[in-house]
Amino acid sequence: NRVLAEQYLGEEAPKLHKCFFDIEVDFDPEEGYSSPEDAFTPITSISVYLDWMDQVICIAVPPKTLNWTQAQEIAKKVGNTILFKNEAGMLDAFLSLIQDADVLSGWNSEGYDIPYTVNRIIKVLGKAETRRLCLLDKNVVKREYIMYGKDTQTYDLVGRVHLDYLQLYRKYNYEERHSYRLDYIGEMEVGEKKVAYEGSLDKLYNHDFLKFLEYNIQDVMLLDRLDKKLQFIDLANTIAHDNTVLLPVTMGAVATTEQAIINECHRRNMVVPDRIKSRDDNTQAAGAYVAFPKKGYHDWVGSMDLNSLYPSVFRALNMGNETIVAQIRPEYTDEEINTAVTLEKKSFADAWLGKFGSNEFEMVKNKDIDRPLKLDMISGETLECTGADIYNLVFESGQPWNISANGTIFKTDVLGIVPGLLERWYAERQVLQAKKKKAETDAQKMFYDKRQLVKKINLNSLYGAILNPHCRFFDKRIGQSTTLTGRAITRHMGAETNRML
Repeated sequence: NRVLAEQYLGEEAPKLHKCFFDIEVDFDPEEGYSSPEDAFTPITSISVYLDWMDQVICIAVPPKTLNWTQAQEIAKKVGNTILFKNEAGMLDAFLSLIQDADVLSGWNSEGYDIPYTVNRIIKVLGKAETRRLCLLDKNVVKREYIMYGKDTQTYDLVGRVHLDYLQLYRKYNYEERHSYRLDYIGEMEVGEKKVAYEGSLDKLYNHDFLKFLEYNIQDVMLLDRLDKKLQFIDLANTIAHDNTVLLPVTMGAVATTEQAIINECHRRNMVVPDRIKSRDDNTQAAGAYVAFPKKGYHDWVGSMDLNSLYPSVFRALNMGNETIVAQIRPEYTDEEINTAVTLEKKSFADAWLGKFGSNEFEMVKNKDIDRPLKLDMISGETLECTGADIYNLVFESGQPWNISANGTIFKTDVLGIVPGLLERWYAERQVLQAKKKKAETDAQKMFYDKRQLVKKINLNSLYGAILNPHCRFFDKRIGQSTTLTGRAITRHMGAETNRML
């Protein structure tokens, strides 16, 4: 990351060679279809689309129901199809076809196509040949992960990048879909479906080889048409380049956001803290406010939207690890929440229902003088005081301070790293949106639209990453300050809307 930040920050993202691919596998009458981990049945065909050549190529092993001449005649009808007499030759050809590809992508390829292909190459060509999937003569790296509640294995490529287009679609498409089958998404997004057939795919392979090849090719062409419309790989590429991280890292939010914050710190000649190796178990923070609807028929129903609520809270309170001045020790709040969880058997979320700030913050707001509070200063000093004392300290003393609904005090005389980053991204997005409006060609509009979308994704991802305990910059005080202040603002806006109506 240091090399990427020092060498490429602020440079334009390079154009990538993208290869979309899809495999079809044989069927065993006794054992059925093979899992990717076992991969006991051969791959029968692979279609690839090489975008830098605008070329689709299908490589296949014909079924035993056809002789070689018959299979060749069918292949000629389809076009762009090369037949092989065995799987070994076909796999070797596939590894040669992808040599100029920077990125491999398929639909659910992390869970199926990549592990199946790797395991078949190991069985048929030998483990050493899997290096041809990578660059620099590196080996593929096995990775275990959980999918749909069960342990699954896949392989990560080294040098050459693999991005699962299904995962890209889930991440960058902000609308929920009823189904994530390629057939459904293809029809919804580009008006095209997979090739329809009756019976099983095994029956299609053995008895209608022509349609089988068309089926395989159409799957990969759907991926290309989806990407030409959605440009999600280019979007991931731009995000990776803007934040100087590796392309696969963009599939998560934490590491990308961390590096953006680190780059901002270095831009200001500041040193970032070391990563905390292990945190206390007590990292759970109060979540967002969820309103319960009043049942029944209503004559008047209103709706309101708070523009970028959490990023706005960060900016309004100047929240950051380096701007914290003090924290009111949440003894009364912790006691109430712990009692609700342990004695009343409520969930942590239910224990916070109806609360729009910590008890200590309410005492400050009400200028309470009856109950003692402990104010832990960032210097290590602890002050004994009342809610009224803290109110005067924050609002009447002339100090450049403010207080969150979590009872965390922040200074405002120096712009925090994260608020500053958010402010810059907001400003940059507005400039890009303005350029998009002035753009004269579709290509220019697409360019600026993609760049402004990157800023939007950065803005929306930042607060979530900061609130994640695995983030280098996580601080429970900041996390709960965000959510509780968000609750307080939501309640105020609801009340104000009702008052105006």
